[in-house]
Amino acid sequence: MSMDPEFAARYLNEQDPDESPPVRGLDREADIGAEPQVPEVPSLPEPEAPPYQAMPDNWAETTQVVASPLVPPPPAPRPDEQRRPGAPSRPAEGAGEYREPAPRHRDTTGDYTGDRRHQAPATPPRGFADAGSADAGQALSGPFVDYSRGPAAAHRPPSQPFPARPSQAPLAANNGVARESAPLWDASGSSFADASNAPALRAEDVVSARKLPPEMGWRKAVYLGSAKTINLGAGPAEQQLREQIDLIKTNIPGNYLIGVVSIRGGVGKTRTTAGVGTAYAIHRKNEPVLAIDANPTYGALGRLIDPTATASIREFLADNNLHSYPMARHYTGKNKPGLEVLGANQNVANPFDLSPEAFGAVLRRVRRFYQLALVDCGPEIEHPVMQTVLSQVDSLIIVGTMNFDGAAAAETTIKWLAARSEYQALLRRSALVLNDVYNCADKDFMAKVRETIGQRVGGVTSIPWDKHLRDSPQLDWDALRRDTQYAYLGVAAWMAQGFRSGRTALR
Repeated sequence: MSMDPEFAARYLNEQDPDESPPVRGLDREADIGAEPQVPEVPSLPEPEAPPYQAMPDNWAETTQVVASPLVPPPPAPRPDEQRRPGAPSRPAEGAGEYREPAPRHRDTTGDYTGDRRHQAPATPPRGFADAGSADAGQALSGPFVDYSRGPAAAHRPPSQPFPARPSQAPLAANNGVARESAPLWDASGSSFADASNAPALRAEDVVSARKLPPEMGWRKAVYLGSAKTINLGAGPAEQQLREQIDLIKTNIPGNYLIGVVSIRGGVGKTRTTAGVGTAYAIHRKNEPVLAIDANPTYGALGRLIDPTATASIREFLADNNLHSYPMARHYTGKNKPGLEVLGANQNVANPFDLSPEAFGAVLRRVRRFYQLALVDCGPEIEHPVMQTVLSQVDSLIIVGTMNFDGAAAAETTIKWLAARSEYQALLRRSALVLNDVYNCADKDFMAKVRETIGQRVGGVTSIPWDKHLRDSPQLDWDALRRDTQYAYLGVAAWMAQGFRSGRTALR
């Protein structure tokens, strides 16, 4: 008696409940009695199975099913998967009764047993294959698990929550906090910084300078009376005097020649030359200072500085073997402070014609031995020698008096120079000096002179009235009043501003 094959397949070949496939509904069975069809082998080789990783016992109960906009294609049998004759076909996904998953293992025939619906690979799938492609059999057939958060988050045990992926905003904020907490480097003093407008470091700003003791006035009395323990330093007047002396000591890069001119005699031009020259000689100890008498009509500069001097410009030019300073010193006079003088010819029986060529030769010889010289010019401004003088000097002292006639004479001299273009630049390096020879100083008069003719020159000053200048035939510096000495020092310091101009260095 033959047995119904369907009855034998359902009841006699019953397997272990732990290893049997889940019960499937008959209403969804397709062609149970038909002969199984072997699917066509795909063109691509089957990818290697990922390594097995054990899942927790309750993984199927706690795994979340995440909806995805991508719907997986219907499952397809694997190429190497063979169905046992008489075994029911796999129902559609989600159909039939649900059972606990069975352990996953491979038998000796290479067939997979157990429910495959709840088995997930250890690594996320590479993607979803189209329904008609050769990779369709590799698509997942179980519930879809979101692997976009990584496999570790998908396989996390139920006791731990599923954290969301950390955003990048906190990282950027943390990085910003870390940079702000780091100490800032001040690069303002590095070599890469712009130092075009940076202030210079001065020693007086960081080091306490030694206060020089006073040398004049009541401050000096206090300093000496306290056994040099109370040092108040120099007062304003003394400080100004020290600055003027520093200017007078300025180095000269070459030679410097100062002319003293006026179109009128009797204004104190020769005494101004001697006074300013003596101020230079007192404070420029390391070099000789010379005053030259360029008056062609028996000038008095030699007598005013050194009455004992016998030589003149005539003898100075006649010596053709003049090759050193000691030889030149033989023809010059000298006063007590150290000012030397090259006087004019005083021999009325044997006059000396001071021509422009002769005076030019004198200046060339003088520059060999003297770095600084002053020229006392005659009252005849249109004399031929004046052209040589004005073309060789570096600056001028224009002399007048503290009355209208003397100031008008100085104004005429300035106008004469301004009318000639070659001397206009010389006026800006010139000073107007008004001598108070009549003891009639007036502040309003001086202010008016500064407002008018003083605008055409570099500076305006005055020499106060001094009885010694009026009566003495020789200039004695120590016999001058203190104000007169300061006035000469002031003129010398103002003229010394041009020492560093470099004009003489080009000559």
